Amino acid sequence: MSRIRIIITIIVVVLTTLLTGCTGKEPNEIAYVVALGIDSTDDDNYKITIQYANTTQISGGASESGGKAGSEIVDNVTIEAPNIYAGVGLANNIVSKSFSMSHAKLIVFSKEIAEKGVKDMIETLVRSEEIRPDVFIAVANTTANDYLTSVNPEMEVNPAQYYQLIYQKNQLVGIPDGQLREFFTGLYTDNYDSILPVAGVIDGSGGNSQNEGSEGSLESLDSFESKSSNENDKEKDAEKNTSKYEYDIKNYVGGETAIEKKNKAEAIGAAVFEKDKMVGELGEVETEICKILKGDYTYSYLTYYNNDTPDIPITVKTTQQKKPKYKIDTDKKTVDIELYIESDLYSLPSDYNVENKIEEFERDVANYTSSACTEFINNFTKKYNSDILKLNEKVKYKFLTNNQYNWFKKNVGWSEYKFSVCTNFKVRRTGLIVRE
Repeated sequence: MSRIRIIITIIVVVLTTLLTGCTGKEPNEIAYVVALGIDSTDDDNYKITIQYANTTQISGGASESGGKAGSEIVDNVTIEAPNIYAGVGLANNIVSKSFSMSHAKLIVFSKEIAEKGVKDMIETLVRSEEIRPDVFIAVANTTANDYLTSVNPEMEVNPAQYYQLIYQKNQLVGIPDGQLREFFTGLYTDNYDSILPVAGVIDGSGGNSQNEGSEGSLESLDSFESKSSNENDKEKDAEKNTSKYEYDIKNYVGGETAIEKKNKAEAIGAAVFEKDKMVGELGEVETEICKILKGDYTYSYLTYYNNDTPDIPITVKTTQQKKPKYKIDTDKKTVDIELYIESDLYSLPSDYNVENKIEEFERDVANYTSSACTEFINNFTKKYNSDILKLNEKVKYKFLTNNQYNWFKKNVGWSEYKFSVCTNFKVRRTGLIVRE
């Protein structure tokens, strides 16, 4: 018995010494990938853009201060390969450090690839033990390489945090939730379709920092002044919303908003998918409506037309009080949706006392919201065979068997249904301005 104890003790001691060793790579031997861009080529390969953190320019790790910012905190390597990991393997021969995908925050597909289908790419990503399920996916309406090389995060010293902050704003502004797990679940359960953020590059020079402070002739100065204009060529083509919901607001997609001086990359609007293929785009206003109908909306500032002040709209800060309620009648082919929205008054004419007509204002806004949502969903279902509102999931409980449900999905289109939206809109009474 004592001999057995001695043997067990020796084994435990040996195993303990093995646990204390470090058999992996040292941090200074690793290049941390923060984003991947995937574009098509003339042959069957892909152009893979690997964006990784330039750790020599980042001070303090996750600190909010110190170190450099802007384009200097990331480097890009572009290579042609048949798939993502073949590209990463080839790129490892170019950069002295080894690439790690464990901190990647964003995967960007070009519009051309998204329209052909991304199923193979998605399968590659979900099979990887390095890619996290909460990584964000986006579609570049130019090329993925153009978008990544235009990123210039002036306010962050950590490039991974930049993408985290930008694409987590799906709860606040007009971009959808584009996480890998959401897209994968919809694709492989076949219960709904997805929308992904649109990543764009702002047109025009707008005083790029690379041109600022350069010396040269009078011709160069004139060129600099013309490039410093705040005009965005694409902004002129942005469609203006004509409804009284988000009144007089442009329906932007990525690359169309007002120009910034340095960072020309932006994410706004949504790419519509049917299964794994992109079939269309939604602007910022349409994406916002879609989020309200899905129940993904948290809070934002909405602008409404006001009958008493037609030239000056009223802006309210709105929150979605609870998830929308759907009532689907498969016999009558109708879908009734009830929305619950609360708000606070934020911007209104100084000489206009909306509190005296608060109930009338609530009714008008509720009607404007219902009308905009009803028009959107009726137009969308007729234009696209895409279930981005997860209607199939909502109607599933009406069927006793999977066969009945699958028959319904294949043979009954939502374009045959009539949609109506009713909005419960309330302005919070506490905190209203007291007028003498």
